[in-house]
Formats: sequence, C-alpha cells, structure tokens
Amino acid sequence: MIKINKHDKKNQKINFITDMEIPLANAIRRSVLEIPIMAIDEVEIIKNDSALYDEIIAHRLGLIPIKTEKSSKEEKFKLKEEGPKTVYATDIKPSVGTDMKIPIVLLEKEQEIEMVCEARLGKGIDHIKYSPGLAYYKHALDNDIIDFVIVDDEGKVHYDEKELAKLPEELAKKIKNLKEVTELEFTIESWGQLEVKDIFIKAVEALEDNLKELETAVK
Repeated sequence: MIKINKHDKKNQKINFITDMEIPLANAIRRSVLEIPIMAIDEVEIIKNDSALYDEIIAHRLGLIPIKTEKSSKEEKFKLKEEGPKTVYATDIKPSVGTDMKIPIVLLEKEQEIEMVCEARLGKGIDHIKYSPGLAYYKHALDNDIIDFVIVDDEGKVHYDEKELAKLPEELAKKIKNLKEVTELEFTIESWGQLEVKDIFIKAVEALEDNLKELETAVK
C-alpha cells in the first residue's frame, strides 16, 4: 500500500505513507544511488581570471544537476563568460536542462573564464555527484506523540512511564493504546536530474536488476 501524503512539484519533493517492511524500504532507499545519472566528470580549464582556484570551480561544476533526454553516455559542455557578472549554471552551453540559477563564480570587471566540460553517466555508489536525490523514511507517527515514544525495528512502541505521567491524560492514554506502528513515512527529494516520482520507480527497477543478477550468480 502506498498513499501519497504530499507532492510538492515545485520543490521536487514527495512524501507518502506505506506499509512496506523496513528491509524493503531500506533496500529501495539504498537503490537510489544505483540510478545512472549524468554529471560533469572532467573539466579542461582554458582560462580562469577569477578569484577561485581551478579545482574549486571544477568541483562546483561537478555538482550541477544535468537533466538530459539523450541516451549517450557522454556529453560535452562549454562555459565562456566575461565579468562583471555572476556566472550561473544556466550560462553553460548547451543547456544542462535545469533552470536553477546555481552560482558558479563571481567575475569582476575584465575577468574571464573559459572551460570545456565532459559529462558522463555514473552512479551515486561510485561518487555522490551522481546522486539523483535524497530518500529517507521514518515510522509514521502523529506529530503530537512523536517526541514521547520510541519505535523499534519490529514496529513495537516503547515509552517512559514517568514521562507519560507528566503529559495530559488524553495524550498519555493515546500513547498507551498505541502498541505497534505498521506504516512508514517515506520521503524523496530530487536534486533536479529526474522527476521525483521517477526516482522511486527507477530505484525499484535498479533493485530488481540487482536481485536478478544475484539470482543468476547463485544458480
């Protein structure tokens, strides 16, 4: 069972309630880093008059989310700008596919940068710059009791009797009546390379592929 709790399309974030078991939820969470993502992997610095070292600019370029529909494993981008201005990810040519104005470097008057960037497909398990987003989960608890209980890995609810005695009677009774939590609150945030709903789908597909590979290996 999956029930959408909140889907923020603008900020690319989705939150849903599910009754899947923790091992499966954790496997899907980890499989997010198995999704192939394109990121800038190599930068040829032709000119850099800015105040930042070449390595810092190259690092920032590597973290820019690249949204591409192409099936190629490599793409080439160019960045050539002259100050005074702030250079953004949107200045990269051709477009990296995102309209987020991520700052790269500030150029003063007569300062220039020129570089050629090579982007390649990779996975977050190899380098975090290939991560499409963040996935995490927690036990689904009402906000009024979440600070007063502990839920173990089996979903059993634990609480401190002394602390409960300090709470309003109705709230204490609600906590005592809660013996087990069977649902999880799962959240996924996208960095911009993929639609947030596609991250979950592709993570499940990556998990299925790994299980098939394991099945073949143990036969």
